[in-house]
Amino acid sequence: MRGEKVCAIEGCNEPASKEVDRSFLPFIQELKLKLKDDVGKKIPLCRKHYKMVKQVRDAQLSGF
Repeated sequence: MRGEKVCAIEGCNEPASKEVDRSFLPFIQELKLKLKDDVGKKIPLCRKHYKMVKQVRDAQLSGF
């Protein structure tokens, strides 16, 4: 079994609680967060970073 996935945000070593697809990338970039180099099709995020990215995504999709 592979090791536990960790958050893909540079400097964060928390365990990933969710994996999002690359459609979340613009929202991650808007928060000025940098991804680690080894990110594939799915982006693993810890609970804290997932919540931050989801809030930005929901705000933009709802039009504020």
